[in-house]
Amino acid sequence: MTTTSISPARLADGLLSDLGRREDRSRGFGRRVAPQPGDIALNGGAPSADLLPLAAIGRASAELCADPTALAAALQYSVPSGIGDLRSWIAERENVPADRVLITNGAFHGLSLLFDALLDRGDQIIVEDPTYPLIFRDLQHHEPELLPLHLTADGFDISALEARLEAGARPRLLYTVPEFHNPTGFITPAAQRARLVELAEHYGFVIVSDNAYAGLGFDGVEVPADYPLDSDLVVHVRTFSKTLGPGLRLGWLVLPDWLVGPVTRLRANQDQHSSALVQAIVARIVGAGAHSPQDGGLDAIAARARTAYAERFDLVAGILEEQVPGGVEIDHRTGGIFLWARLRESGIDLAAAQQLARTRYGTDAVLGRFFHRDRPDDDRGGLRIGISHLEPSQLRLGVERLTAALSDPEARR
Repeated sequence: MTTTSISPARLADGLLSDLGRREDRSRGFGRRVAPQPGDIALNGGAPSADLLPLAAIGRASAELCADPTALAAALQYSVPSGIGDLRSWIAERENVPADRVLITNGAFHGLSLLFDALLDRGDQIIVEDPTYPLIFRDLQHHEPELLPLHLTADGFDISALEARLEAGARPRLLYTVPEFHNPTGFITPAAQRARLVELAEHYGFVIVSDNAYAGLGFDGVEVPADYPLDSDLVVHVRTFSKTLGPGLRLGWLVLPDWLVGPVTRLRANQDQHSSALVQAIVARIVGAGAHSPQDGGLDAIAARARTAYAERFDLVAGILEEQVPGGVEIDHRTGGIFLWARLRESGIDLAAAQQLARTRYGTDAVLGRFFHRDRPDDDRGGLRIGISHLEPSQLRLGVERLTAALSDPEARR
């Protein structure tokens, strides 16, 4: 390694681009804290290790490796849109032609491609409030003007959005999590979805439906059809991460015809294509092409997970209600991998409780403030707890530690 007399600070100042030099202004979930041995954090958003289809992945990988021709093809360069069998399988599920499907490196990659294709600096976008905060890691590069779509007890306040549109707001897109909303678990009702499509058609903005938790609805929960793909202003963003595992880094977009070319070009210019090897393995698991599904295929794997997650959700809800001073309000028991709880007791200082949880009790959860953009210092009595990533005994212990922190006298206002 060579050395230089120029200081790292001068090198950064002289050589970094504006984007490379720019400070990260996304808040994410707040300041990271290094876990200590024995900690049981409740801020995870990953599938449970005991519910991952390990045997299916092993068999699919072995089948691929036993076929030299298929294996050699999976180790070569591929095309930006993805391998044909997997795209056709997705297209059949989505009821669209395969040429509208683009395989991505997970949902976040798909969102990044869409933002690059649709946003210039300073453009307006509609964002649910509260919403998944990590999208702002990418959005900050475009410096958009945010138009909030507030979630109320009766659903989204579409009337307020309509008033902004009638007054002259012209957003490029709406970002929405329609099923098992992160963080609240809310499911956007069919009537509200239809009205938002009408507004998109009238004012000319794209609805980006980030449906990462599709298939994880609890038994008995009714879920409306997703935003309709017969509209030229609807995009579906999907991922295999929440069922097959986020380490696969595999998802997909369903695009309207006019957007296929620009997004595919951007994708080809960035990383060329997703791993053909991973695509070939996943194609075998889900039963794409001539392959038989492994372990019942994606829907059966998801069904086993959602049954377990419903049990874990109820476990967490029961402990919170019993042990948190004043109890909690849980508005939406619907599905997905999170529980959103609002405290009935207003005298608990959530920031202080979180600090105690981290330093004294060996756990953590995500404060409500990080999901709201307009009042970032107001916790609004909310906590998001991950219910999917821990097996039940660990989950119980972690939640009991959290309730101890919330009950601690030092957490009083």
